[in-house]
Amino acid sequence: MQWHGAAVAETVALTGGKSPRLGLVLVLAAVAVLTAHALGVWYGNSVSVATGSPPKKSTLALEIIRPPKPLPKIEPPPPPPPKPRTKAPPPIQTSTVVASDAPIAAPVETVAAVAPAEPAPPAPPEPIKPAFGGIGYKNNPPPDYPTLAVRQGWQGTVLLRVRVLQSGAVESVEVVRSSGKKLLDDAAIHTVERWVFAPSTRGNAPIDGFATVPIEFKLDS
Repeated sequence: MQWHGAAVAETVALTGGKSPRLGLVLVLAAVAVLTAHALGVWYGNSVSVATGSPPKKSTLALEIIRPPKPLPKIEPPPPPPPKPRTKAPPPIQTSTVVASDAPIAAPVETVAAVAPAEPAPPAPPEPIKPAFGGIGYKNNPPPDYPTLAVRQGWQGTVLLRVRVLQSGAVESVEVVRSSGKKLLDDAAIHTVERWVFAPSTRGNAPIDGFATVPIEFKLDS
């Protein structure tokens, strides 16, 4: 029985616990072999007792075949890296000198650049022609001689500055130099305010301007 137990223990040890199903199969096979061996020994002893001959010692060789170890998986070596492509150097172009019978042109003399002329000064503005007008121009009437001035014998000359629009109409009148009598000055102003003038001009264009008008009051002797 000790040999039998050792055989079973060896069988279990051989399985290594790798596969429970394989270990169970091996254990059952070992038990079956041992059982057959025990029956054979028992049968032999019985025969020996009946015939009077000593029982023969039988031996049982138990060979346990271990499963082959799996071979290690050999991976193929990686392919070698591709070789870098090297570009061929561009061909060296050689220039050939061709002899020519044409004469070599003489070097051209460079002339220093002339500085641009200064721009001409702007043209002076066109002269302004002042406005003008007087008695008889465009049917301008003479001033009325005041009756009081006639009786008093007042005489004198009034100098007026007239603001004339580009249409020729009078905008304003002021006394530059008085006749010495306000009555005569007012008569001259009222008369000139109704006059029409030739307007001032710049070139040929009419503009607003001024005119100087003298008005003389003189009694007949």
